[in-house]
Amino acid sequence: MIRCIEISLRIPDNEARTALTTLQRLGVPASALERADLYRCDVDEAHADELPETLRGLETIFNPNKHAMRVREGSTPLAGEVWIDEIVPDGHAPDGPIRISGRTLAGVRGIERFTAWRLFAAPGEPAASELVAAATETLLCNTAFQKAIR
Repeated sequence: MIRCIEISLRIPDNEARTALTTLQRLGVPASALERADLYRCDVDEAHADELPETLRGLETIFNPNKHAMRVREGSTPLAGEVWIDEIVPDGHAPDGPIRISGRTLAGVRGIERFTAWRLFAAPGEPAASELVAAATETLLCNTAFQKAIR
């Protein structure tokens, strides 16, 4: 089963603020931009419910003082959203159990980590696909070593 866990900042996100300002200076008319780390996991159904708590216990990716976590309903980007991932050469999938910071993730057969960017055309209004594409091509994705999923 595929389970997506989003980890976002509760504190001001200076990286997203800087990216928004840069996009606007480059002529991309976004009104707001949010960023989150997104973990898309292929997990055994028996371990799916415990996955959020497992990730919550990994200090290298979740700090309860500054992060919020939510389980996403789907496993694809939402309206106004793009997921950025590093390009991994074929044959570089991990062998054996999945580990983060030396800890095994019980029941996890595969994991992908994305940076999820959510753009808004107006307050509370997800950006249209054309605006997301412009932001992706202009700044959010470096195609030399990254790929975008829209």
